[in-house]
Amino acid sequence: MPSPLPLMTLPAPLVTARLVLSAITAADFEDLARLAADPEVGGKLKHGVLTPDQSRALLQDYCDGWNRLGYGVFMVRRRDDHRFVGLAGLWEHDDGHGAALRYAVMPEHRGQGFTKEAVVAVLDFAAARGLGTIRAVTRETNAVSRKILTGLGFHLVELRQKADRRVAIYSQHSPEPS
Repeated sequence: MPSPLPLMTLPAPLVTARLVLSAITAADFEDLARLAADPEVGGKLKHGVLTPDQSRALLQDYCDGWNRLGYGVFMVRRRDDHRFVGLAGLWEHDDGHGAALRYAVMPEHRGQGFTKEAVVAVLDFAAARGLGTIRAVTRETNAVSRKILTGLGFHLVELRQKADRRVAIYSQHSPEPS
């Protein structure tokens, strides 16, 4: 039987002008559950709206990802008042795309540039670790997400039909770490 992976030391928080991004931990359950249960947020993600038990399983997957991959999902909070904004990070896409971007912002924080600010920090994190090509998958109908991705230099690679929706697959190559 293989020996278990050693526990990874989580990275220091990523700090931007207005945000703090911290690696997700078990302490983030309530915020993640609220995000995943919101039809305007969780409902637009691949998994759809989640129950508390499903959110707990997702949290476990996110936490395990840090240990398994060396990268993962960050919880995003405002620097000034520490209010929960959403999440942004990287995960191993289950369609074989490799490292993929994941982000979601609570409705009350949309339209303020927080998504782009958080994603830039995540992409810098990826580049510093030499992760190379980063993918992003969004619903074809999610015009806001598609605009964010193209504005950050992602280019459309493919439109793919899923059982219940069409998805747009984007790609961006991270520069080599300096």
